[in-house]
Amino acid sequence: MRWRDVGRHLSIRLGVAVQVHAVSRPVAVADLSPGERAQLPSAARRQQEWLLGRAALKKLMDGGDTSGVRFPDRCLSLTHAAGRAVAASCRGGQAGLGVDYEGWHTVDPRTARFFLQEHERDGADLLRLWTVKEALYKATPDNGQVAFLDYGVLRPEALYGAAVDRAGRDFRYASAPVGSGWLTVAVCHGPG
Repeated sequence: MRWRDVGRHLSIRLGVAVQVHAVSRPVAVADLSPGERAQLPSAARRQQEWLLGRAALKKLMDGGDTSGVRFPDRCLSLTHAAGRAVAASCRGGQAGLGVDYEGWHTVDPRTARFFLQEHERDGADLLRLWTVKEALYKATPDNGQVAFLDYGVLRPEALYGAAVDRAGRDFRYASAPVGSGWLTVAVCHGPG
């Protein structure tokens, strides 16, 4: 799937309008607002990743100031991987939004027990399910107190579907192969 088509595809699967913007070039420091410059990390490696993320957010926000954005956010989410940043937005009554992107790589099957419930492991596409769990986590309004194992994906073999967490919150997710990896967007429907 092409990047320009992924937002529409995921919107259909999720049943809500989602915008997705991916970038592979960071925003220039000179193009940052004073508030954004104040947030710029000092470590060089972290700085480049942050600038890449700001570029994706700015594209999503029509070049606006991103200094007020804090995660988790009910309407915005951001991910970085494989030299790319992806920002997603969704306007609606959702309690939270999450996005994750991972470039193609092999996930050691021995790690599955740390992020997948037992019923999710049979024949699982571990990389895709990692993006599902990460997107669910990011979509959780109070995600500081949860772990990936707290989410149960109802049909783990499906590219889109439902999940629940131990607190009883309902989620929808949709995954797509795009670029050189898997992209998943999740929406928390509450209670938030």
